[in-house]
Amino acid sequence: MKLKRGYWYKKYCNLKLAEKMIIVYVLMVGICCVLSITALQYSFNIYDGKLYEKSLQELDYFTQQVNRNLDEVENLSFNIAIDVKIQEQLEKIKGLKHFTAEYSYEVYQLKMLIINELANSNIISNILYTDGDTTRFLIGTATGTLGEEEYESVMGRIHEAKGAYVVQEPGKEYPFLLTGRDIRKHIDASLEYLGSLLITSDVAGVIEKNIDELEAESSALCVYSDNGIIYENQVNMMDSIPELQGDKGYQIIKIHGQRYFMCYLKSSKTGWTYVNMFPYTEIYGQNQNLRYLILGGFLTLFIVVALILKKIAYIITKPLENLTKSMKIVEDGNFNGAKNYLEINGRQDEIGLLTQEFKVMLDKIDNLIREDYKKQILIKDTKYKMLQAQINPHFLYNTLNSINWMIQAKRNDEAAKMTVALGMILRSALSKEQFFTMEEETNILKRYITIQEFRYRKRVVFIIDSDVSGAYLIPHMTIQPLVENSIYHGVEKMLTPCTITVSIREEMERIQIQVSDDGPGMTEKELRAVRSFSAETHGHGYGLKNIYERLMMAFDVKAEFEISSTPGGGTTVTIRIPKVEAEKKNV
Repeated sequence: MKLKRGYWYKKYCNLKLAEKMIIVYVLMVGICCVLSITALQYSFNIYDGKLYEKSLQELDYFTQQVNRNLDEVENLSFNIAIDVKIQEQLEKIKGLKHFTAEYSYEVYQLKMLIINELANSNIISNILYTDGDTTRFLIGTATGTLGEEEYESVMGRIHEAKGAYVVQEPGKEYPFLLTGRDIRKHIDASLEYLGSLLITSDVAGVIEKNIDELEAESSALCVYSDNGIIYENQVNMMDSIPELQGDKGYQIIKIHGQRYFMCYLKSSKTGWTYVNMFPYTEIYGQNQNLRYLILGGFLTLFIVVALILKKIAYIITKPLENLTKSMKIVEDGNFNGAKNYLEINGRQDEIGLLTQEFKVMLDKIDNLIREDYKKQILIKDTKYKMLQAQINPHFLYNTLNSINWMIQAKRNDEAAKMTVALGMILRSALSKEQFFTMEEETNILKRYITIQEFRYRKRVVFIIDSDVSGAYLIPHMTIQPLVENSIYHGVEKMLTPCTITVSIREEMERIQIQVSDDGPGMTEKELRAVRSFSAETHGHGYGLKNIYERLMMAFDVKAEFEISSTPGGGTTVTIRIPKVEAEKKNV
């Protein structure tokens, strides 16, 4: 998180002054606008919430009205089932012979009793009575044909309930509510079966009767249960209803690009879900238009003030921008061109004084930079020559001492070869050339190896493996110090013979040089110190740091310098430098 804050702060600091002023304005005014809009939005949301709750309350009231009408059906069936007169009449009919005059009269009396009960209900279409045998009659208005299979299914459920109230919801085949119960004899508490009531109710009529309770003029209502649609006053409305969460709530949905407000409620009594839907603009349109108008006003004010501030910021910061451009041109060393952007015009404010002082300083800075630049080039060149001129005095002393002993031992041929090899090495070390070809560098290395082979005899074995074909350049005296390093850290610390291998390989765009030995190697701690050039140096020769600095000065980041070692596994130094041909030397 700190890094992220630091990044954006740095970004802000690098912006132009005019941009900073505009950003500060945008933040301040933006915060005020956001707070104002948030407060308005909060107020609108409260108002919308009240409207939503009112719509849900209307739907709840409507649902209760429908449930009360459904309760009437249940109450009617219960009253018929327990009515003493009806029970006595059923008992009397049961004892009569069927299809006699007396039987027909008593059945008629039973019908009149049920009709009297039915007269108090507006929802029931008809009542079917059956004793399960020969007596079966229908009272009320016919409501279509009920399939025999569905009839048997309903009656089976009624008989299983043993006098309890049974409800079968409307379906596609028979769009009416079927309810009923068995009539059990309770006068003598014997609960003997006296018959069954099957009541048909027009639920759609009940719903349409109470739909005026919903205020929205274009209201679309759908009632459904887990078994299917019970009522809908708009074709295919059920297909537009999304998945609902919870037993009640409201949503804003889109149908064919138009927004609709939908509230829903699940009846705890019947388990039916009531969904009321109407165009959003019908109730909330004016509220929404007012909201858009306020937001548009805020946005217009914000943009107008932003444009005005941008113009003012440009007028204030224009001289500073010119001064900044002048300073950037100065960075390229074009001091005369920088003066073209300086506009003083007699201004005596802070910007005018700063411009005057800057103009006076340009000539002095120009001279100082040029002189300093020349000095830096001279220092760099001197440092490079100092680095390449270093040579190990111990190596020179030991070599001369070896030549002396060879001459005293009458081994003049070997002394002559060592003298010639030493002369070539000294000539190379004192050469003014900064770069040698790989072939020249390899020849110097071979002369050095000649001297060391005479000194160490069988204690060391040298292997040179080179396959470089082109005349590619390398800072001279680069490989020989690496071999000298391997001798010091490998040969002189071993009792057994040590092998030092020099491998020079030509890659696609680079030359890879590896100097490795099978000496004692280094621990992880020692290796870290060597890689960071913090290890204590021995002797007075080049050293790895010297070689690394020369390579970086010569090739910059294009050169690679790696050191790897394991205890008992020897040490390997790998150098990779770009290919630079002798005739194209420009390093």
